[in-house]
Amino acid sequence: MRVPRTAVRRTLLAPLVLAVDAVLVAASPALAVAAALASPVVGGRRPLRVLTILVVYAARHLACTLACLALWVASGFGRHAGTPRMQHAHYAVLRWFVGGLHRTMVRVARIRVQLEDSREADAVLSANDRPVVVLSRHAGEGDSLLVLHELLCRHGRRPRVVLHQALRLDPLIDILGQRLPNRFVDPRGGNTEVEIAAMSTHLERDAAVLIFPEGGNFSHARRTRGIARLRDLGRHDHAERADEMAHVVAPRPGGALAALGAAAGADVVLVGHVGVPDGLGAAWRTLPEPQTVRMRMWVVRAEDVPRGRDDQIEWLFGWWELLDGWVGEQRA
Repeated sequence: MRVPRTAVRRTLLAPLVLAVDAVLVAASPALAVAAALASPVVGGRRPLRVLTILVVYAARHLACTLACLALWVASGFGRHAGTPRMQHAHYAVLRWFVGGLHRTMVRVARIRVQLEDSREADAVLSANDRPVVVLSRHAGEGDSLLVLHELLCRHGRRPRVVLHQALRLDPLIDILGQRLPNRFVDPRGGNTEVEIAAMSTHLERDAAVLIFPEGGNFSHARRTRGIARLRDLGRHDHAERADEMAHVVAPRPGGALAALGAAAGADVVLVGHVGVPDGLGAAWRTLPEPQTVRMRMWVVRAEDVPRGRDDQIEWLFGWWELLDGWVGEQRA
């Protein structure tokens, strides 16, 4: 999918998206009546819950995009957007958006996020005295929000994220992704590893490079393709090990290794979670009932991370085997 040029996105697409946000917020009272009437038919107040999340998203999306416009003017029409003060202001906008949306989803969908056995990782993240590379499982709708909230709101970290090029169609993601030290990549072209390495250099003490080594949300089809890809590459030992992992996709080491190589001296935090819906259909089905999302984080100090490429690949596979075992234990 080809993304329109910046001028087109700013002058045509952004006003259209913001108009949709404004219409949804303005029409929310009438939509709430319709959702309330439909709830007894559908069950579990699903329409009301979904509408509440959508309206909060639209209101915060609209407010944050307009805040970015104000910051653009305040920064001399973008000339000083890279200064520490402006970077801090843009992260504050992102934190307000992520924090508010997370609170709404947790409250409306009745989700309890339970952090388990993560005291050491919690301490490392909260200290903010050394950058970290965060390697997270990717396994459901909303797990990016879950991890971003952990970094941004609970620990005051400033995350750097790899974003799919198509996300530039969202004006808020487009603006914040460009003004903050993130990278947009097109998996079908370009060198993603080079982009990740560039993103992972010159890290502040409170920076957090966020990587999802599986490359996408878990699915049985993606797991099968990952095993076949390893066999095609002649990595039969890794293919056999991936075949034994039932709950995760074999990690694609390129991006993780690029981040580790560029962010020498950064600690590594690994994130596992269970209970995030694995698709919009699953989210709709589970919406009526209270849900528990279990999350665990492990930390590996910088001096304990292997340095050779082959050793790092083995190290990453070993951690993904541990993640697979932990997910299986939680589901059992």
